[in-house]
Amino acid sequence: MTTRPLGSGLGWVVGLVAVVVALDSTPLLSKDAAIVVDDGAQLAAGVFAAVACWWTAGQYNGIQRRWRLLMAVGMAGWSIGQAIWSWYQIALDTPLPCPSLADVGYLTLPVMALPALLCLGSGVSRHPGPGAGPAAAARHGSAVYFLDGVVVVGSLFVLTWATSLGAVVHTVAPTAPAFATAVAYPATDLVLVVIVGLLAVTRRVPEHYRTQLALLGSGLVAISMSDSIFAYIISSGGEEMPPATNAGFIAGPLLIGLAALTGPDERHGAHVRRARHRTELAHLLLPFVLVTLTVAVVAVQAVLGWRIDAVEAVTVVVVVGVVLIRQLVTSLENAALVERLSAAQAELTHRALHDPLTGLANRVLFGERLRIAVDRLRVHHRPFALVIVDLDDFKAINDRYGHTAGDRVLQAVAQRLRACVRVTDTVARLGGDE
Repeated sequence: MTTRPLGSGLGWVVGLVAVVVALDSTPLLSKDAAIVVDDGAQLAAGVFAAVACWWTAGQYNGIQRRWRLLMAVGMAGWSIGQAIWSWYQIALDTPLPCPSLADVGYLTLPVMALPALLCLGSGVSRHPGPGAGPAAAARHGSAVYFLDGVVVVGSLFVLTWATSLGAVVHTVAPTAPAFATAVAYPATDLVLVVIVGLLAVTRRVPEHYRTQLALLGSGLVAISMSDSIFAYIISSGGEEMPPATNAGFIAGPLLIGLAALTGPDERHGAHVRRARHRTELAHLLLPFVLVTLTVAVVAVQAVLGWRIDAVEAVTVVVVVGVVLIRQLVTSLENAALVERLSAAQAELTHRALHDPLTGLANRVLFGERLRIAVDRLRVHHRPFALVIVDLDDFKAINDRYGHTAGDRVLQAVAQRLRACVRVTDTVARLGGDE
């Protein structure tokens, strides 16, 4: 698979959404017929996305397989929720209870989409420490990135809840289950939008995955936008959504399916990545700026005597706790980086002073230690011995058996000479068999 059909695929998405919105808006269709067209288009788009993700997952391994399987489960759950919604709206003509099985299906999508997004972001690793493999690096980087996302999402949720969302949810959700369901939708939508945004503006995603991220992220954002519009309309006393506002429920799944059908763009590699220092700095500062703003809002509420409900208080505590964990992870990460740099420096120093074939001291280290021995003899009258060894007929070994056999002889001789002297003595290879 390649990204060649991307332009035509986007054209089909725009065209299908435009047709459905136009049909729903035309006076030629009755209200019931428009609902059937709208709900049918949403369900068909969801099924298309689930099938596309599931089918293409079998053609890949690793990250490309995992994120498709996760999205296949998420879109299958979302489609089941949409089917239940359509059944109540079309067949039963009855308002859907809250909460219901449809909510379970709909909320499957964000639960699966979050790890799918983090899968795409796991291609660029941080510094996990010396000796860690690529898998450990990816897990470490994803954990750090997830903590940053939680801080941003939590801070934005507190700001939204304190200014408007809290009052709306308390008004339209009289029972505890309804309250939990009403909170789950904006919270999960906010998580997905923030994670998509952070992935888009940082170098977390490899260049050859970024087309997939753009399509997958756009689909999730489209669904989240229509979700938010729906929540606003219902909380404001509205009974139905205008056709155009449902476009995200059709375009979103179609874009997710198109992302699954789009393979990695092999024209881009790691060497194509451009430095984005300003963006990276903004990413590092964003969580702390939002936390500071959140604390300021809560402080103003306390000073003015406004009520801080349990949801806001718990979220603030969680955000502050995550910030502390993030700082701890950063400290450990920095310590690991220092250790890694020290190990690399020691390795470079060792290579500069030792023979790569035998591991013995090279001519540079031999000269330095000989100088020290001479200085000790001159100043402290400490004698030393110097022995020069040359292998007889070594050229004949190379000529008859080849240089590989000659190298093995040199390595064996080096080991034997090292075993014959003390740890404090120096065995060096000056060159050739000398």
